Amino acid sequence: MLDIIDTHQHLWNLDRLKLPWLEGVPALNRSFEISDYLKASASSGIRRTVYMEVDAHPDDKQKEIDDLTLHCKADSDVMLGMVVSADPCKAGFTEFLDANSGNPFIKGVRQVLHNPEIPPKYCLTPEFVRGIRELGKRKLLFDICIRPAELHDAVELCRQVPETTIVLDHCGNADPYIVNGQRKTASSGSDTTFVHSQKSWQQGIYELGELENVYCKISGIVARAEAGWNTDTLA
Repeated sequence: MLDIIDTHQHLWNLDRLKLPWLEGVPALNRSFEISDYLKASASSGIRRTVYMEVDAHPDDKQKEIDDLTLHCKADSDVMLGMVVSADPCKAGFTEFLDANSGNPFIKGVRQVLHNPEIPPKYCLTPEFVRGIRELGKRKLLFDICIRPAELHDAVELCRQVPETTIVLDHCGNADPYIVNGQRKTASSGSDTTFVHSQKSWQQGIYELGELENVYCKISGIVARAEAGWNTDTLA
Protein backbone atom coordinates (compact mmCIF):
# COMPACT_ATOMS: atom_id res chain seq x y z
CA MET A 1 0.00 0.00 0.00
CA LEU A 2 1.21 3.50 -0.85
CA ASP A 3 2.28 5.44 2.22
CA ILE A 4 0.08 8.50 2.71
CA ILE A 5 0.84 11.79 4.45
CA ASP A 6 -2.29 13.29 5.98
CA THR A 7 -1.71 17.02 5.56
CA HIS A 8 -4.79 18.13 7.50
CA GLN A 9 -4.90 16.43 10.90
CA HIS A 10 -6.79 17.98 13.81
CA LEU A 11 -6.21 17.16 17.48
CA TRP A 12 -7.34 18.91 20.62
CA ASN A 13 -7.22 18.44 24.36
CA LEU A 14 -10.06 20.41 25.91
CA ASP A 15 -8.27 20.42 29.25
CA ARG A 16 -5.61 22.53 27.54
CA LEU A 17 -7.35 24.50 24.80
CA LYS A 18 -10.60 26.44 24.58
CA LEU A 19 -12.43 25.95 21.27
CA PRO A 20 -15.55 28.16 21.41
CA TRP A 21 -16.91 26.86 18.12
CA LEU A 22 -17.33 23.35 19.57
CA GLU A 23 -20.34 24.49 21.57
CA GLY A 24 -22.41 24.21 18.40
CA VAL A 25 -20.99 20.82 17.36
CA PRO A 26 -21.89 18.24 20.04
CA ALA A 27 -20.41 15.31 18.10
CA LEU A 28 -16.96 16.89 18.28
CA ASN A 29 -17.19 18.47 21.72
CA ARG A 30 -14.66 16.23 23.43
CA SER A 31 -10.91 15.76 23.37
CA PHE A 32 -9.30 14.02 20.41
CA GLU A 33 -5.75 12.84 21.13
CA ILE A 34 -3.04 11.32 18.94
CA SER A 35 -4.02 7.87 20.23
CA ASP A 36 -7.56 8.38 18.88
CA TYR A 37 -6.17 9.43 15.52
CA LEU A 38 -3.80 6.48 15.24
CA LYS A 39 -6.60 4.06 16.07
CA ALA A 40 -8.99 5.61 13.53
CA SER A 41 -6.37 5.70 10.76
CA ALA A 42 -4.74 2.32 11.42
CA SER A 43 -5.93 0.66 8.19
CA SER A 44 -5.87 3.77 5.98
CA GLY A 45 -2.28 3.65 4.77
CA ILE A 46 -1.49 6.94 6.53
CA ARG A 47 2.07 6.91 7.84
CA ARG A 48 2.81 10.58 8.50
CA THR A 49 0.73 13.62 9.41
CA VAL A 50 0.82 17.41 9.44
CA TYR A 51 -1.19 19.05 12.21
CA MET A 52 -3.70 21.73 11.24
CA GLU A 53 -4.68 24.45 13.70
CA VAL A 54 -8.13 24.15 15.25
CA ASP A 55 -9.32 27.77 15.60
CA ALA A 56 -8.58 27.83 19.31
CA HIS A 57 -9.46 30.82 21.49
CA PRO A 58 -7.01 33.69 20.78
CA ASP A 59 -5.61 33.39 24.31
CA ASP A 60 -4.65 29.77 23.64
CA LYS A 61 -2.99 30.01 20.23
CA GLN A 62 0.58 30.07 21.53
CA LYS A 63 -0.25 27.26 23.95
CA GLU A 64 -1.52 25.27 20.96
CA ILE A 65 1.81 25.75 19.21
CA ASP A 66 3.81 24.82 22.30
CA ASP A 67 1.74 21.68 22.94
CA LEU A 68 1.93 20.48 19.35
CA THR A 69 5.66 21.13 19.22
CA LEU A 70 5.99 18.58 22.01
CA HIS A 71 3.86 16.18 19.95
CA CYS A 72 6.09 16.67 16.92
CA LYS A 73 9.18 15.98 19.00
CA ALA A 74 7.69 12.96 20.77
CA ASP A 75 5.92 11.51 17.72
CA SER A 76 8.61 12.29 15.16
CA ASP A 77 7.77 9.16 13.18
CA VAL A 78 4.12 10.28 12.88
CA MET A 79 3.68 14.05 13.04
CA LEU A 80 6.06 15.87 10.72
CA GLY A 81 5.00 19.45 11.35
CA MET A 82 2.17 21.89 11.85
CA VAL A 83 0.23 24.72 10.26
CA VAL A 84 -0.48 27.25 13.00
CA SER A 85 -3.17 29.85 13.57
CA ALA A 86 -2.48 33.53 13.01
CA ASP A 87 -4.17 36.48 11.32
CA PRO A 88 -1.89 38.04 8.68
CA CYS A 89 -3.96 41.22 8.89
CA LYS A 90 -3.41 41.88 12.58
CA ALA A 91 -0.78 44.13 14.12
CA GLY A 92 1.95 42.00 15.62
CA PHE A 93 1.84 39.32 12.90
CA THR A 94 5.52 39.79 12.02
CA GLU A 95 6.45 39.74 15.70
CA PHE A 96 4.48 36.50 16.09
CA LEU A 97 6.46 34.96 13.24
CA ASP A 98 9.71 36.22 14.74
CA ALA A 99 8.87 34.71 18.13
CA ASN A 100 8.31 31.30 16.55
CA SER A 101 11.00 31.48 13.86
CA GLY A 102 13.19 28.95 15.65
CA ASN A 103 10.50 26.26 15.57
CA PRO A 104 11.39 23.86 12.73
CA PHE A 105 7.99 22.17 12.88
CA ILE A 106 6.01 25.23 11.78
CA LYS A 107 5.40 24.89 8.04
CA GLY A 108 2.76 27.54 7.53
CA VAL A 109 -0.15 29.60 8.82
CA ARG A 110 -3.91 29.41 8.49
CA GLN A 111 -6.59 31.99 9.20
CA VAL A 112 -10.14 30.65 8.85
CA LEU A 113 -11.92 33.14 6.58
CA HIS A 114 -15.45 31.70 6.60
CA ASN A 115 -16.24 32.57 10.22
CA PRO A 116 -19.22 34.96 10.55
CA GLU A 117 -17.11 37.83 11.87
CA ILE A 118 -14.82 37.79 8.82
CA PRO A 119 -16.21 40.06 6.05
CA PRO A 120 -15.89 39.32 2.34
CA LYS A 121 -12.65 40.55 0.76
CA TYR A 122 -10.88 40.47 4.12
CA CYS A 123 -8.04 38.59 2.43
CA LEU A 124 -7.59 41.43 -0.07
CA THR A 125 -6.91 44.21 2.43
CA PRO A 126 -3.41 45.70 2.08
CA GLU A 127 -2.45 44.50 5.56
CA PHE A 128 -3.50 40.92 4.80
CA VAL A 129 -1.64 40.86 1.49
CA ARG A 130 1.50 42.17 3.20
CA GLY A 131 1.22 39.42 5.78
CA ILE A 132 0.96 36.74 3.10
CA ARG A 133 3.99 38.17 1.32
CA GLU A 134 5.90 38.01 4.61
CA LEU A 135 5.12 34.29 4.81
CA GLY A 136 6.64 33.79 1.38
CA LYS A 137 9.81 35.59 2.41
CA ARG A 138 10.12 33.13 5.29
CA LYS A 139 9.40 30.07 3.11
CA LEU A 140 6.15 29.47 4.97
CA LEU A 141 2.89 28.58 3.23
CA PHE A 142 -0.63 29.88 3.80
CA ASP A 143 -3.67 27.62 4.04
CA ILE A 144 -6.73 29.49 2.81
CA CYS A 145 -10.07 28.26 4.13
CA ILE A 146 -12.69 30.50 2.55
CA ARG A 147 -16.39 30.61 1.66
CA PRO A 148 -16.98 28.93 -1.72
CA ALA A 149 -18.78 32.00 -3.06
CA GLU A 150 -15.58 34.00 -2.46
CA LEU A 151 -13.13 31.87 -4.45
CA HIS A 152 -12.64 34.86 -6.75
CA ASP A 153 -11.14 36.67 -3.76
CA ALA A 154 -8.74 33.77 -3.27
CA VAL A 155 -7.78 33.97 -6.94
CA GLU A 156 -7.01 37.68 -6.66
CA LEU A 157 -4.98 37.17 -3.48
CA CYS A 158 -2.94 34.34 -5.00
CA ARG A 159 -2.17 36.42 -8.07
CA GLN A 160 -0.86 39.22 -5.86
CA VAL A 161 1.52 36.95 -3.92
CA PRO A 162 3.21 34.65 -6.47
CA GLU A 163 6.18 34.22 -4.13
CA THR A 164 4.02 32.57 -1.43
CA THR A 165 2.68 29.03 -1.64
CA ILE A 166 -1.09 28.98 -1.03
CA VAL A 167 -2.98 25.80 -0.15
CA LEU A 168 -6.74 25.82 -0.74
CA ASP A 169 -8.47 23.86 2.00
CA HIS A 170 -11.34 21.45 1.38
CA CYS A 171 -11.71 22.07 -2.36
CA GLY A 172 -12.91 25.57 -1.55
CA ASN A 173 -15.61 24.33 0.87
CA ALA A 174 -17.99 23.48 -1.95
CA ASP A 175 -21.41 21.92 -1.42
CA PRO A 176 -21.18 18.61 -3.35
CA TYR A 177 -24.87 18.73 -4.27
CA ILE A 178 -24.38 22.09 -5.96
CA VAL A 179 -21.23 20.94 -7.74
CA ASN A 180 -22.91 17.76 -9.04
CA GLY A 181 -25.98 19.69 -10.19
CA GLN A 182 -28.54 18.25 -7.76
CA ARG A 183 -29.06 21.72 -6.25
CA LYS A 184 -28.76 25.23 -7.61
CA THR A 185 -27.57 27.70 -4.98
CA ALA A 186 -29.38 26.63 -1.80
CA SER A 187 -27.17 25.29 0.96
CA SER A 188 -27.83 21.92 2.56
CA GLY A 189 -29.12 23.57 5.75
CA SER A 190 -30.08 26.87 7.33
CA ASP A 191 -26.47 28.07 7.46
CA THR A 192 -25.75 30.18 4.37
CA THR A 193 -21.97 30.18 4.87
CA PHE A 194 -21.44 27.65 2.11
CA VAL A 195 -24.04 28.88 -0.39
CA HIS A 196 -22.60 29.23 -3.87
CA SER A 197 -23.36 28.46 -7.50
CA GLN A 198 -21.95 25.60 -9.52
CA LYS A 199 -20.58 27.95 -12.18
CA SER A 200 -18.82 30.32 -9.77
CA TRP A 201 -17.14 27.45 -7.92
CA GLN A 202 -16.02 25.77 -11.14
CA GLN A 203 -14.63 29.04 -12.48
CA GLY A 204 -12.81 29.77 -9.22
CA ILE A 205 -11.27 26.30 -9.06
CA TYR A 206 -10.20 26.54 -12.70
CA GLU A 207 -8.52 29.91 -12.21
CA LEU A 208 -6.76 28.77 -9.04
CA GLY A 209 -5.57 25.68 -10.89
CA GLU A 210 -3.87 27.91 -13.46
CA LEU A 211 -1.64 29.50 -10.79
CA GLU A 212 1.73 27.91 -10.09
CA ASN A 213 1.78 28.90 -6.41
CA VAL A 214 -1.53 27.22 -5.54
CA TYR A 215 -2.27 23.69 -4.36
CA CYS A 216 -5.66 22.20 -3.45
CA LYS A 217 -6.38 19.73 -0.67
CA ILE A 218 -8.80 16.98 -1.64
CA SER A 219 -10.36 17.18 1.80
CA GLY A 220 -13.55 18.11 3.59
CA ILE A 221 -15.74 17.17 0.64
CA VAL A 222 -17.97 14.93 2.77
CA ALA A 223 -18.53 17.62 5.42
CA ARG A 224 -21.77 18.71 3.75
CA ALA A 225 -22.74 15.30 2.36
CA GLU A 226 -26.02 13.99 3.73
CA ALA A 227 -27.02 10.54 4.95
CA GLY A 228 -26.97 8.04 2.12
CA TRP A 229 -24.23 9.76 0.10
CA ASN A 230 -22.04 7.69 -2.20
CA THR A 231 -19.15 8.24 -4.59
CA ASP A 232 -21.50 9.62 -7.25
CA THR A 233 -22.46 12.39 -4.82
CA LEU A 234 -18.86 13.57 -4.81
CA ALA A 235 -18.10 13.01 -8.50
